[in-house]
Amino acid sequence: MKLNTMFSSLRVLLGIALMISLVLSSCKTGFVPELPSLPSAEKVQTTHIAYPILLLHGLGQKSHVWDDQAVRFYQNEMGLAFGGVLSMKNGKANLDAKYNGSGDFFTVSFTNSSDSIATWGRELEQYVNLVRQKTKADKVILIGYSMGGVASRYYLTHHVKNHNVVRLITIGSPHLGSPFARIYKLKAGIVSKLKENPNPVTATILKGALSTVEAAESDVPFDAPAMHDLMRPEDGGTFLDALNKSEHPGDVEYVCVVGDVDVASEVQKLNTTAVQEILRRAVEFFDSGLSAVFSTGDGVVSSYSQTLNNIAYFKNNPSRQRLTRTVTLSSLHTEHLRNSNEIQRVTLEDKPEFKSAEFYGYDGKPCLVIDFSDYLPPQKSTVTVTYPSLTGERTITASDVQLIRKPNNDVVCRAIIPLPDADYSSAFDAQISITNYFSNKITTSKRWNGK
Repeated sequence: MKLNTMFSSLRVLLGIALMISLVLSSCKTGFVPELPSLPSAEKVQTTHIAYPILLLHGLGQKSHVWDDQAVRFYQNEMGLAFGGVLSMKNGKANLDAKYNGSGDFFTVSFTNSSDSIATWGRELEQYVNLVRQKTKADKVILIGYSMGGVASRYYLTHHVKNHNVVRLITIGSPHLGSPFARIYKLKAGIVSKLKENPNPVTATILKGALSTVEAAESDVPFDAPAMHDLMRPEDGGTFLDALNKSEHPGDVEYVCVVGDVDVASEVQKLNTTAVQEILRRAVEFFDSGLSAVFSTGDGVVSSYSQTLNNIAYFKNNPSRQRLTRTVTLSSLHTEHLRNSNEIQRVTLEDKPEFKSAEFYGYDGKPCLVIDFSDYLPPQKSTVTVTYPSLTGERTITASDVQLIRKPNNDVVCRAIIPLPDADYSSAFDAQISITNYFSNKITTSKRWNGK
């Protein structure tokens, strides 16, 4: 009897020991009941990137200036979806039939390619609103070539508190004007003198000069509103002087890409000895000399004019200069836009920005949830977590990185990485590495404090 009782007691003790062993084992294989569940978030379906891109052409151009290398680069190399061409139709912003419910980048075709900067800026307001409506994005990226960059700044200065732009990239933009815009005053002066009914000899010279100017105009009439707006302050221009003193939003990242940029390459036809001689005679009737028209590269924007830190609003306050960044390239001609992807790469070049890393329970497992922001597609990012204090220094790579919209409407890139089997009662560190599509890398860490 006593023996049976002893065996029964032993079995009970063994059972208890087994239960304790199972509990301890569960602690070492990832059972962490204290972890909160991962809050629900919406996967973004309308874009592959957090901020849709609007590509703005320059003076005398249309949206097709981006059609070759730029479109191919964004589509083929980055896997982005072309949303279509934005233009005005019956006074309202319109998106062409290419849009199918998903779009990452869009090209803009301003109604009049040589209209005033203010008119372009007002059209841009409608394009930004339409893209945000279609993509449900909170903000956009503006990339403006030549005058497109100046028009973007006009839009921003007129919407300082409600611009919905996260980043502005200007490419070869004449922020301080172009000496070539003096041709505006020259043509206007010739026309004005002809209206005064000069003597036959003078009239012949003036008519010859006017005919030569008009023959060289091509897509950009020299008396167009754009040419007036692009006049340098020192040449009598008032538009850029006022714009450059205006308040610019402090929550926008400004990037200016600087190089040798043709404002209007067709205008270079004027740079011949014969044409200069005809114009030289006509200019004798005016105060300014012809050399001013052909100074600093015959219509090429100077590097100084392209640099945002040189405009009054940034130059007069050194603290504001931290908002801007300058990237210099050897060449930025319009042909370079079509035949190279260097510019497209530069416009989105940046490091990812770490947002948060938290431990959650997800799909029945303990996980490390990592949020970050980036201008590039999250699907092309690599997120790894290394646990140096665990046996074997384990490294885990996220199998999927998605673009999600959080309950507060913030859009972030998110990686969910299961924790390895470990003794969760002990503390250990998680070393986090995020590398985006352009190989820009950031690192950080997250501490597991033990449970």
